[in-house]
Amino acid sequence: MSKALTAARLAVSNGIRYFPLLRNLISRELKKKYRTSVLGYAWCVLNPLFMMLIMTVVFSRMFTNSIPNFPVYLFCGRMMYTFVIGGASSIMHSIDSNGSLMRKTRIPYYIFPAASFASAFVDLLFTLVAFALVLLFTQTPLSIHVLAFPVIVAQASLFTFGMGLLLAIANVFVHDTSYLYAAFTTAWMYLTPLFYPLSALPEWMQSLISAYNPLYYYIAQTRAIFLDHVWPDAAMLLLGFGAGTFMLALGLLAYNKAKNTLILYV
Repeated sequence: MSKALTAARLAVSNGIRYFPLLRNLISRELKKKYRTSVLGYAWCVLNPLFMMLIMTVVFSRMFTNSIPNFPVYLFCGRMMYTFVIGGASSIMHSIDSNGSLMRKTRIPYYIFPAASFASAFVDLLFTLVAFALVLLFTQTPLSIHVLAFPVIVAQASLFTFGMGLLLAIANVFVHDTSYLYAAFTTAWMYLTPLFYPLSALPEWMQSLISAYNPLYYYIAQTRAIFLDHVWPDAAMLLLGFGAGTFMLALGLLAYNKAKNTLILYV
């Protein structure tokens, strides 16, 4: 326990000390994504809108009777899926792509995953602008329950950063990690009810997904507050925070085990 507290204090101290560097890294990450495009950051809003429009046209007629307000249902799923999967993907490349900087300066290496995660979080904020437009266009009423959204984002953030950190360490030593991750997340997407209702699956699959799919925890809670106008289920809250805490612990454990040898492989 004392070691964990010491490590936490050191992380906070380093975060304050290296905040100017972290800020510059975040700015670099954001500029790198859209520096060659004409519309720039506008794509952060336009891209999720285009994806929602295409998927709504393709899938809405299939689930017209079982999913009311399909555009919002779909957007909730895509928004949380992109934040978790896309955020972890950007973190995965954060260490090996900064090898030259790591060799030139003595800084804690977790600064790079932290910057990539912050960039993904900014993307989520832009996506919320697009989400607000969808809510307005579909005339979806809001209730006080939307105040629980930051709690859902906190759960997803723990999971995203933990998984991303774990992937970043693995990617340094096994360069096929990104290919394996792409294949895995494709399967993961279809095993998550993004554009179909959970009830469309056999009961045994419903049980597995609702119990063991972390993405489902965050998506179901988001839909609950925006579509059903209820507070997130207590069991879902526990599962969401439990999965996030567990994944963060795995990521930090992998980082602590490998941090002294990372410089040899980047």
